[in-house]
Amino acid sequence: MFLSESDCKSVGKIGRIMKKYYIIITPFFPNSDSFRGAFIYDQVRAIAKNSSYEVVVFKSKSITSGEKDYMYRGIQVHLFDDIQMPSYILNGLTNEINCSLFMKAVKRLNIDLDNVVIAHGHTARFAAFPLALKRINHNITTLVQHHDPDPFNIRNGRFATKRWNAVFRTWMSTKLFTQVDCHVCVSRFVEESLRKFPHPTDSLYFDSYKRVLKVVGNTPPANIKHSYVLYNGVDCSIFNSESHRIHPTFIIGCIANFVDWKGQETLIRALDILKSKQDQLKMIFVGSGPTLQDCMNLVQELNLTDIVEFRKEVHHHELAAFYHSLDLFVLPSYFEGFGCVCTEAAACGVPYMICQGQGAAEYILEEESDLWTFIPKDYEQLADRIDYYRTNKPIQHLCETFDIDILMKQFLNFLESL
Repeated sequence: MFLSESDCKSVGKIGRIMKKYYIIITPFFPNSDSFRGAFIYDQVRAIAKNSSYEVVVFKSKSITSGEKDYMYRGIQVHLFDDIQMPSYILNGLTNEINCSLFMKAVKRLNIDLDNVVIAHGHTARFAAFPLALKRINHNITTLVQHHDPDPFNIRNGRFATKRWNAVFRTWMSTKLFTQVDCHVCVSRFVEESLRKFPHPTDSLYFDSYKRVLKVVGNTPPANIKHSYVLYNGVDCSIFNSESHRIHPTFIIGCIANFVDWKGQETLIRALDILKSKQDQLKMIFVGSGPTLQDCMNLVQELNLTDIVEFRKEVHHHELAAFYHSLDLFVLPSYFEGFGCVCTEAAACGVPYMICQGQGAAEYILEEESDLWTFIPKDYEQLADRIDYYRTNKPIQHLCETFDIDILMKQFLNFLESL
């Protein structure tokens, strides 16, 4: 069959009209200098791979920043100005201004908003941006994704416990949340934290967040239309067990920012117990942050410098090789929305241990919880778990898939049903 030039133009015009957009708006996405938001990069690739959508990524930047749009490993990232309140004071107060700045960025791309099907914001405040698009095209399905057990984002900032600040931030998020079509949560722990707000869940161990919840304890809950648990999936073409090796030295790994609730101190104190029980033992911490120096000081105090190594970071494309160098992965955090490093390790053939009730603990079979989960901050129990694993080598069985393509297909099918 041959088409005339006019027919070709008509077909091209129809193709442009029929293009369907999936727009993602996020405060973090990796670039050449930072890997923060690598899981969103993986999500973008999986959406594009498993659907017919044209995925467009918008990332916020400071209004004083000189950053420009950039390409990251095949994904074009479009930047837009965003005014953030200092120390999260009255967070959300600038939403209308920021929505105007965002819409300017959208218009620069000449996107036909009638062809936008999904608008997906990441974190509470970014729910405003999908809703701004929906005000123009009422058929857009709006999503906001929550990544941690503080879905209303009221914990951060110097004035987080001030009632005037906490109540305003809660009110602003509630106003947005009741309008959003679906809340995407990275675990059941996060979903429960969202739906029970402002009341704590049974799995909440973080006292700092409990104190903020008390401040807003009389706040009425948000009316959540729909919610969906979308675990952070793993690209199994990159993370797999094909190259995993057995080592003469038992090597434990931990990748996490050094902040109070990540709990590296618990793991260090467990190592102090293990050093007298186990020989040929090595621990590698990867990360940076405000509690790093305290942890380094504790390692020196406990005379663990010979077995503990600190690394600032591992490049995302080198992560699989890092996991392959390990015998066990431990994430001792006790305010963990999910913990994709756990399932990345598992995909590479390395079992993981995590605190009870945290996101990735949902992958652990209930009958195996005594092997792989431990009470937050209980370094003696953690030491026992590690010692038992090294001695007996039980096989870890997970009850959920971590393949990002399978998870994304299920998610996209769910969106079709909304």
